[in-house]
Amino acid sequence: CVGLLMEYIGNVLKDSKVKAVASGAIANGKPVIVNSNGTVSVVSGSNLTSENFIGFADNAYADGADAFINSTCAIDRNQSSLTAGQKYFVQTDGTLSETADDPSVEAGIAISATEILIKG
Repeated sequence: CVGLLMEYIGNVLKDSKVKAVASGAIANGKPVIVNSNGTVSVVSGSNLTSENFIGFADNAYADGADAFINSTCAIDRNQSSLTAGQKYFVQTDGTLSETADDPSVEAGIAISATEILIKG
C-alpha cells in the first residue's frame, strides 16, 4: 500500500478516507459498500458484491449525512475480537470472518484485536 495513488470521484481524503453521502444509518466500524449512485451503505444481505466493498465507517452516521470511510490501505481501529495476522472476509450479514462467504470479499488483515489493515 506504500505509494498507492487512489482516486474516487475526487472524494479521497488524507489517510485513505473516502467521503460520501450515507444511504441509511451507518454504525461505527461496520463494512460499507458504494452504491451505483455514489452513496454508501452498510453491508446487508444481497447488497454485497465482490466489487463494491470500499472499507469501514470511521464513525456512526445518519441517513443523508456526509460519511467518512476508512478505505484501501487504511487501518480501521473500530473492530473487536480479531486475531492478529489473520486474513478476514466480509460476510453478507456485515460481520467479519476468517472464512470467505459467497461472494468472497476480502476485508484485510488484522494487526491487533481491534485493528484491521484494509485490503489494498
